[in-house]
Amino acid sequence: MDYNFFRIQSRKVVEYVTHDHSSPISTFPEHDNSLHFPIEDYGEHGAAFLSGNFLPLREEYTSFSSLDRNSESDNDGLRIIGSVPDDFPEGQFAYVGPNPKLEAQNYKVWGKGPDQKDFNVSNGWHHWFEGDGMIYALDFDVNSRLCYRNRFIRTKSWKDESEVGARLFRPLMNAEGSTFLLNAVANLVSGGAFLKDSANTALVHFAGRTLALQDTMPPWELDPERLTTLGACNFENQLPPYIPFTAHPKVAPLTGDLVFFGFNPVYPPHCSIGSLDQNGKIKDLTPMWSFPFAGCVFMHDFCVTEKYTILFEGSLDIKPIRQFFGRHPLQYNNDKNARFGVFSRDSNVPLAKWFDCSCAQMVYHFINSWEETNANGQEEIVITGVREDGFFHNALKARDTRDWITRTLEEDLNLPRVHEWRINLVDGSVKERYLYKDIVEVPRINDEFTGVKNRYAYAGRIKTEILRDDAQLKFDAVVKFDFETGDKQVYEHGPGRFGMESQFVPRATKLKGSEDDGWLVLYVHDENTETLGRSRSECIILNAQDISSGPVSRIILPDRVPYGAHAMWRPKLSDFGVRKFKVKGWNYYNDVQPKKYSFLPEQIDDLLGTVRCGILRLASSLFVNGWRPWVRKKKSEIYSFVRAGEYELDEAYRLGSMRMTQSQVESERGFQDSPNLVLYDVETDGECRRVREALCMLDLAFECRPCPYGAYRHRTLAAKLQNVPLGEEILPFLHDSRSRVSIIGAEDILDYLYDVYLDGSAPSPLVANRGTADIAMRSRNTESSSSISHSKMPCRYPVKPLELWAYEASPFCSLVREKLCEMELPYVLRPCSRGSPRRTELLRKAKTFQVPFIEDENTGIQLFESAKIIEYLNQTYCY
Repeated sequence: MDYNFFRIQSRKVVEYVTHDHSSPISTFPEHDNSLHFPIEDYGEHGAAFLSGNFLPLREEYTSFSSLDRNSESDNDGLRIIGSVPDDFPEGQFAYVGPNPKLEAQNYKVWGKGPDQKDFNVSNGWHHWFEGDGMIYALDFDVNSRLCYRNRFIRTKSWKDESEVGARLFRPLMNAEGSTFLLNAVANLVSGGAFLKDSANTALVHFAGRTLALQDTMPPWELDPERLTTLGACNFENQLPPYIPFTAHPKVAPLTGDLVFFGFNPVYPPHCSIGSLDQNGKIKDLTPMWSFPFAGCVFMHDFCVTEKYTILFEGSLDIKPIRQFFGRHPLQYNNDKNARFGVFSRDSNVPLAKWFDCSCAQMVYHFINSWEETNANGQEEIVITGVREDGFFHNALKARDTRDWITRTLEEDLNLPRVHEWRINLVDGSVKERYLYKDIVEVPRINDEFTGVKNRYAYAGRIKTEILRDDAQLKFDAVVKFDFETGDKQVYEHGPGRFGMESQFVPRATKLKGSEDDGWLVLYVHDENTETLGRSRSECIILNAQDISSGPVSRIILPDRVPYGAHAMWRPKLSDFGVRKFKVKGWNYYNDVQPKKYSFLPEQIDDLLGTVRCGILRLASSLFVNGWRPWVRKKKSEIYSFVRAGEYELDEAYRLGSMRMTQSQVESERGFQDSPNLVLYDVETDGECRRVREALCMLDLAFECRPCPYGAYRHRTLAAKLQNVPLGEEILPFLHDSRSRVSIIGAEDILDYLYDVYLDGSAPSPLVANRGTADIAMRSRNTESSSSISHSKMPCRYPVKPLELWAYEASPFCSLVREKLCEMELPYVLRPCSRGSPRRTELLRKAKTFQVPFIEDENTGIQLFESAKIIEYLNQTYCY
């Protein structure tokens, strides 16, 4: 075949562009603070919350910096201005928020985005609350070593949508009333659930677990140090699947239990309450059953005191019947008075006593609650929070947003302000009053005072001009409230600078009982940097006793932190009750004596999955092309599978003329040439497997640049080479530097490989069998399998690709390739199928033959055994 002609005529072949693959690929979307998405496509809310610093961030970072606390330095993207206080404790400051993972065009009104079908009966607009979760964490340790990480929270929906490269979940929060139910049912069909599991709202570390939280869903557990997603958490099957876990659990005073409630808007029980003890055991789990079609009250936050758990039923409720009148089921109901339900945690009777408020009300975030005795000797519960009476429900609607906000600000009604409720447990009355006029949200306190009387609170002040003009929620200042004196302090971030939720961090040497003896830590984004090139955010540390004096330290981050939701402080991990990564020295990995068929118990499910896959593929690639056995006299320097007396089993083969010549040259010189083939693929994709099988059968070495779902480094390269936008690249994708041909798609790649490297032959029926490839890979990707070619974490990128001696049909080799794929680590694969002359080369090189065998020129390590190789990769390349 004339491949010059093929290069020009085939739309599936593109010219190759060289690129230094050792350099990291950044995929920052260009952005500025203007609203540049058309409202007719995105709606006012969608356009606002996809613009400026709300624009999704795709890159995941790990940056370290070893700093003297009294000096300025710049290392790996972290720069400190001022100094971290000497008595600032060790621990981790973390923040989470919505961060949609796909390109912006996917978040147009449903039906206008890529691969979206609405059949003219269903639509909906993107809502900020429905974006994928991302966590941004800064670690402080005793040696002044800072480490910044940001990670996607890889929930089931994140993996599923990453795999298809498009949205599977239709919008619900801003769906039209007449199409809400259709969208929910479509979500169940395409995504497996009515609601998307985003884990984008809040964080908690308790009983040795770090959890990412979201109303209406179970929590997702993260590795507390590396922040990798470990999986959905049901506390060892103690949390039933019908009970979600609140985004705002509270540590109860006295007992130290983590009290939670679960709000289920889909089906009863719509609300359940329970607690988690410090050993991770759920207790006192109480469902509150209700009539299934009557609807329910939207619940986001609640309160605890020393003796009581207090639920809040506001006036934002869900009534399915509204859909029959073309209205969204979630509405602010002015005819429904808010009320508090008080549960005694000491009582064996799980019944609430309800106390009605004066009018319709809504609270997203409470500040604190405690018990008091009034002047008449009656027991009261005092509650403080930000009362907003439906403001955000309307301010975050898809359309006519600015007009509604403008009118509401002019009327000065229903705006989020600090409010107090006093519940008299004796006479049933509820006294209410506003405490301050400041328009604020995301209130926080010193968490040690949760459930007991506190004096101070800290909140973000809303920039009302931006809310009115751009429909964006931004905080231009931190306000410290003193409930005892009625005073307040204010720290303003400055023009074009906006903060996020602040977190109180106690001073390491604080005095017992001193409520504000510590620091406020928060992320601040400087929108002025957006016109200077690369946009960056910073972490600031304020003296909590004197916030108006400004930051004592500013830590400039390697990139921006999009405006999000809630923050957490986690003290330094103890060795007790936390799964920690055990670091092994290099001597451990330099032992290259292999054990036959060695594996760990936790690998059994994965091994069985790869065996199933191999059987369905009829062991394709187990043998090289033309393999046949025959008997010869023993030759100790040549690999043989079976030896008996003077004889051994030899394995003949029929390889292409170029490969035969290459093999002879490599055998004479004693080392392997760099491959001329580069393959971009996904490990568990059926079409990609067919190509790898062919490369093994033809005994062709190649450099693999894995493209796991949800990662972008190699996919960005593939998209550039194919001259298409990121997300439209096609895999598998092969480049041959010898002929300077690049080919897209398994069928054309197979035709090319056999034509060029097997002297004009047609592809083997084993690899030409397309039907079983996808079936085989689906049999591999079971729920019990841990590796399914999704990116699990950003990893250090090696200067030189690793070298893996393996073959496609080996289950043990598959586990290593899957790990390399999920870590997005490039590697050279040197096939060693039965009959390959490389078996003799590996025997000479390592004094024994066994695969997988990996060489890392970056560290000088050589290793056999899949479990040991995977452990080495985790320790060496995971941040």
